[in-house]
Amino acid sequence: MLECRASVDVTSPIGRFDRRCYGQFIEHLGECIYGGIWVGEGSNIRNIGGYRLDVLEAIKRLNCPIVRWPGGNFASGYHWQDGIGPRDQRSKLYDMAWSQDEPNTFGTDEFIDWCKLVGTEPWIVVNAGNGTPEEAAQWVEYCNSNRNTYYAQLRRKYGHAEPYRVKIWGIGNELYGRWQIGFCVDGFECARRTVEFANEMRAVDPEIKLVAVGCEDPEWNIAMVKNAGGYFDYLSIHIYVSGDKSYRELIAYSLDIAKRLRNTYELIQTVRKKYNIKREIKLAFDEWNVWYSEAKPPLLRQVTSVKDAVFTAGVLNSLHRLCNEVPIAAFAQTVNVIPLIVASEDGRMVLTPQYFVFKLYGENVGDYVLPTFVDSQLYKSSELNCYVPFVDFSAAIAGDGKTLYLYVVNRHETEHAYIQTTFKGFKPSRAFMETIAGESVEDKNTLENPNAVGVEEGYVKIENGKVNLELKPHSVNVVKILGETNT
Repeated sequence: MLECRASVDVTSPIGRFDRRCYGQFIEHLGECIYGGIWVGEGSNIRNIGGYRLDVLEAIKRLNCPIVRWPGGNFASGYHWQDGIGPRDQRSKLYDMAWSQDEPNTFGTDEFIDWCKLVGTEPWIVVNAGNGTPEEAAQWVEYCNSNRNTYYAQLRRKYGHAEPYRVKIWGIGNELYGRWQIGFCVDGFECARRTVEFANEMRAVDPEIKLVAVGCEDPEWNIAMVKNAGGYFDYLSIHIYVSGDKSYRELIAYSLDIAKRLRNTYELIQTVRKKYNIKREIKLAFDEWNVWYSEAKPPLLRQVTSVKDAVFTAGVLNSLHRLCNEVPIAAFAQTVNVIPLIVASEDGRMVLTPQYFVFKLYGENVGDYVLPTFVDSQLYKSSELNCYVPFVDFSAAIAGDGKTLYLYVVNRHETEHAYIQTTFKGFKPSRAFMETIAGESVEDKNTLENPNAVGVEEGYVKIENGKVNLELKPHSVNVVKILGETNT
C-alpha cells in the first residue's frame, strides 16, 4: 500500500474557479450530431422534438457549463444561413472538411434550443476559413440583437422572439493547419483576419467575448498577440494525446499538458507586456482528449477505459491548478466521436469511464481552488523524462466556506493508497466519497456490457480534524467534506 500525507490550505486560495473548464465540444463529424445529438422527430429512437432523449438526459446529468459548436474543422466551411428556416426547405450540401453530406437539419436554432434543454451555455465558432467578417457579424445579429433589423427579424420569423445572448464566440478553428479550409500561412495573416472579424462582430454586440486561434508554435502566438491582442479575450489551444501507450506513460501526460499550457500562457503575458497590450488574454483549452489509432475517419469511434478516466481526471486536476490561466475548456467530443458517450443507431447507449469523471466533477464544484501539498511516491516517465507522483490531489471550497471538495487520483495500477489529509483554516465534520475504478485499467463499458465500470461509494474516516482516505488502485475519487472555516 502507498502511504502519503496531504495538506490543504483554506486561508490562501489560488483563485476563483470557473466551471467552464468542464466544457464540452460537439461537431458535425461522424455521428456526433446526426445519430448522437439529433435523430429527427420521425425517428424510432426516443426523442423530444428530434433531440435524442437518452443522450440529452445523459449530458444534462453532467451539469455541463458550456458547449462549443459547430466545429472544429467543420466550422471553417460552414455557412450558418444554410442551417436556419424550415428544416424541410434546407439544402443538403457537401461538407469539404470531413467529406460527408451535411443535411443542415441541425442548425443555430436547434443548437440553442438543445442548450436550453441540457441547461448549458452556447459557444459558437464562426467560419473564418472561407467565410467573411460580414457573415459572422450577421450571425451575431441573428443570435443576439433585439433591434428591428433584418437578421434579428429573421430569428423572430423562425419562432424565436427573444435574443439568444450568446456570450462566447470563436473566430475560426486551427487556421494554422493546411488541413483547414482557408488556412492562414502564418500568425500575422491570422491576426489580420482576426481583427477584421472582431471589429464587425463587436460592432453588432460590443459585450461578446472572443476566442482567437492559437497553437503551440511560439512564433504564431507572438504574431497573434502582437498584432491582434487588443481584439480577443482568449487564445485557443488544442492538445490530443495518443492512447497507444503504456498505462503509466499515458497518465503522465496530464502533467505534460499542464506544463505546455502554462508555458503558452506565460509567453502570451510576456508579449502583452512588451507591446503594451491592455486587454487581458487567457487560454481557451477548447479541444483535448486521448485519441486511439482505432478512431479513424469518417466515424472516429473509440471506446475508452479506466486508464483514460485516470488520465482525464489528471487533466481536470491540472485545470483546477491553472484556474487563473485557463478558465475555459472543451472536451472533444461529447458523443460518438472519440466520445464520452457512445450512442448506437439501434437505440442503445454506453457511458464511458471518462463520462463518469466529468459527472463526478460536475456534481461537486467549489468556488475557489485551494493550494494543496502531497507527499507521494514517484515513478519515472521515460517518454516525458519526468517524475510523476502516484497520487494527484486538488481541492476547492464553496463560497460560504462550509463545503470542501477533494479530487484525488491514485495512479498506481495495482497498489491501494492511504492518504491522511490535514487542513489549515478548516474543521471537517462529515465526509462522503465517490470512486471510479473498475477491476483493471483496461476495464470499459461496451454495448454488450454497459455497466462494467460505474461510480461506487467509498469510506471516509475523520479523526482529530484529519481526513483519512483509502483509495483503490487506478482510481478517481471525489470527496465532499462538510465543515466550517476557522480562520
